[in-house]
This record gives sequence, C-alpha cells and structure tokens, in this order.
Amino acid sequence: MFAAAAALIGPAAAAGIPPAPGPLLKPRQLCNGTITLDTSTQQYVIQKGDTLTKIAEQFDRGICDIFEANNLNNPDYIVTGDTLVIPPQVCLPDNTSCLGPKTTPTATCIPGGPGFIIVKKGDTLSSYSFLFNITLDSIIQANRQNIPNPDQIEVGQIVNIPVCEGTLCQISPYAIKQGDIFLDLAKEYGSSAGQILALNPQADPNELEPGQIITLPSRCGVFPGYPGTEGTGNWTKSATAYATVHGSSGPGSGGY
Repeated sequence: MFAAAAALIGPAAAAGIPPAPGPLLKPRQLCNGTITLDTSTQQYVIQKGDTLTKIAEQFDRGICDIFEANNLNNPDYIVTGDTLVIPPQVCLPDNTSCLGPKTTPTATCIPGGPGFIIVKKGDTLSSYSFLFNITLDSIIQANRQNIPNPDQIEVGQIVNIPVCEGTLCQISPYAIKQGDIFLDLAKEYGSSAGQILALNPQADPNELEPGQIITLPSRCGVFPGYPGTEGTGNWTKSATAYATVHGSSGPGSGGY
C-alpha cells in the first residue's frame, strides 16, 4: 500500500471563538499500572503509498485493531483518500488475527517465467522470496555473479528468478477491478504476485485503478499440463513471447 493526518484550524478559532465541542474522549489510562495508553479515537485519511501496517506503526496501534474498527475485508487492500477510524490503544495490540497464516517457502524455482524482476525502491531479496514463493537461498544462488552482497541491490538492477524446467504460464491482458490486489489475483489465477509484478514493471501495486490493463500470468505449471490448450496458440516456450506482449501493439495473449 506516508503523510500524517493534518488538523485544520478554522477562522473562528483564529478569532478566539471557542470551537464547537468535539467527540468526548476517554481519559488516558494506565496499562498494567505503568504504560500510559492513548484511549482517544481518531480519524486518518489514507495517503498514497500507505499500508495498514505503516498506519498501525504510525499511530502505535495493532494492525488488526484498525482492521476490525473499520470492518475492512482485506488487510492488504486500502484505498487512497478513504478515511480510517483509528481506535483507542489497548494493552495487547492485535497484529495477527486478521492476517493469514505465514508459511516459509520451500520451492527453489517458480513454475513459468519470467525469470527476472527489475528492482524497485524498497525491494529486497527477502521480499522476492515471499512474492515468488521460493526460498531466499535459491534467489541468492541464481544471482551469485551479479549480486555479490545479497543485502545490497540497486533500483533498476535485474534480479534473476530461477524457473523450473519444462514449465510456463499462460499470459493474457486483464482489466483491474475495484478491490483487486496482486496477491489475490495470483492465488485466483494460479501464479504468484512476483510474476505479476515482474510482467508489469510500470504498475504500482498500491495504486491500481479500475479498468487499468495489466499482463496477467495464469495456470502456471508443467507444459503440456492443461489438455486442450496445446493447439490454441495461447502457450509457447518462445523466448520472444515476453517482448511480444509488451510490444507497441499492447498486451496480447501468449505464454512464457
């Protein structure tokens, strides 16, 4: 999904006129008799680049406490410009109940391509391990020649992602719908968020717009693993397929 909420001071306040009473706030309370809690309820307008995790850290609240206070459907999806309720602090902030179980990747290669991703600001090899759902060591090994220090990668650098032999994905244009996020699309269409990111280097996953066209990899696996598709022209092992769908003619169907 990094600005703080701003307080507006009207002309009445400037003239010394007492402002209209705001919502009644509970007094600050002690947690375990020692830590002072902020028991106020606040509002925050989501800024470009915000994530629920970042907002929770900014206000020192639990991620899932904010999630529940706003009846959100997906902790990975918030909309710039929307207003969030920031609930009172609690002794034991909830940072887990609204999040799915985290699993450690065990695969050492991805089914289908592309076999690389272009580094963006904030990226790490560890984040690629999560996004492509493969082990960190497999990415490090695939980049021994071009990345001597795995903790230092540069924006614009190409990182190799190992691809399982004999595999590919079907690729086609996809129009973004309201509420879409890459993690959910990957799960629904049988690919990974990393593959979607790699195929759409110009797309900002935190700023997707309804109607925006992306290149979507789907049904990634061993070829020919899907009977009936071999002769449709939607599958290929050609190294030129990636360039074809990103050519001047716009997105098209193909495989990589």
